[in-house]
Amino acid sequence: MTSFDWFRRFAFTFGPTFAVLYVIAIAKDLALFTVLPSLGIVLAGTHHTGDVADAAMGFLAPAMYWYGWAATAAFGALMIGLVVASLPGCSARYVWPGWVWVIPALAMVACVYLTLPWFRL
Repeated sequence: MTSFDWFRRFAFTFGPTFAVLYVIAIAKDLALFTVLPSLGIVLAGTHHTGDVADAAMGFLAPAMYWYGWAATAAFGALMIGLVVASLPGCSARYVWPGWVWVIPALAMVACVYLTLPWFRL
């Protein structure tokens, strides 16, 4: 097995897996960390500002979840990509390579759908 085959299996697994896990992270609100940029604070896990103090804190210290969602998806995709890359390559020939492009495109549609409520104020 050459290193190119290993990296190819890893890359072709990481991309679609990241897209699917990112949609799941947004839908289930799973963030490895929450950033409060106006206060300069990074908290582990998902923390809504209304959970810590009253609801008005959301206006004074808005939380950013995007970094946490991206980190959650990247960590999960890294683990799955490493496992798939270490498997023998003969089983990969039965998978249609177009899924590498179809899955991220569907994930983009799902992300737009999940963020629509933010624009309906």
